[in-house]
Amino acid sequence: MLGTFCGITFFITYFLYTEGQSYLEYGLIISCTGSAGTNEILFTFNNEVAAYIDLNEKKLFFVVPDFVQVPDFVQTQTIFSTHPLETINIDFIEITNFCKDSFFRTLSLKASETLEPPWTSVYPRNEVKLNVKNTLVCLVSGFFPPPVRVSWSKNNVSVTDESTFSRYYPNKDGTMHVISRLSFIPEEGDIYSCSVEHKALQQPQTRTWVVEIKEPSTGPSVFCGVGLALGLLDLATGDFFIAKGYNYNDTVTLTYVLLMLLLMPYTFALQNLL
Repeated sequence: MLGTFCGITFFITYFLYTEGQSYLEYGLIISCTGSAGTNEILFTFNNEVAAYIDLNEKKLFFVVPDFVQVPDFVQTQTIFSTHPLETINIDFIEITNFCKDSFFRTLSLKASETLEPPWTSVYPRNEVKLNVKNTLVCLVSGFFPPPVRVSWSKNNVSVTDESTFSRYYPNKDGTMHVISRLSFIPEEGDIYSCSVEHKALQQPQTRTWVVEIKEPSTGPSVFCGVGLALGLLDLATGDFFIAKGYNYNDTVTLTYVLLMLLLMPYTFALQNLL
């Protein structure tokens, strides 16, 4: 006789239907428990019954909210027809194998798995300012199936423990996306990395982000100042030569010669600035 409960942790798959399209939601950790003298084995999640096996009928039944729809063929499918269940007085190993086998058979009813690799992008949530707290966002999308593993580093030092990780969200094409966030205080030159691991990737997919604060350019101001100064100089030089009795053509020629000579040092200065 089995006097204690057996507990085994598995993953269960729920079918979600939204606006006529079906999606899969993964990652619900449940337990499989049963004991001698009962005719059911329960699958629970967060202390709530998610599904149960009727040992008399040898069938799996889902106990889920109305908005979570499970196909009829899953609800009524005989999932354990090969294991002898004439009596509930089975030992610990047998009931453990029963949990495993029945659950694997349930999962095998789902469609064949197609691997889709993720694509990853890293960006700050707000405008970056030195020494002002901000948040880096690592968006991981387009992958299937879950899970993915996301890790963060700052200057090659792991800071994953300081990050947060959202639940898995479905995309319209049936793939999934997830978001990881990391709070940080920008300091010039710091290098942050977000690395993603998934079974469709041969190696981790890493995206880096470097703190670069761009200072306002002084080039436009210099151009404006030089242009204004040369314009005033042109006007003053023309008036001077006309007052001295030079004709208009000579005045223009002399003015532009002077402007060219005066402009040369500014040209070199602007090249160094830009």
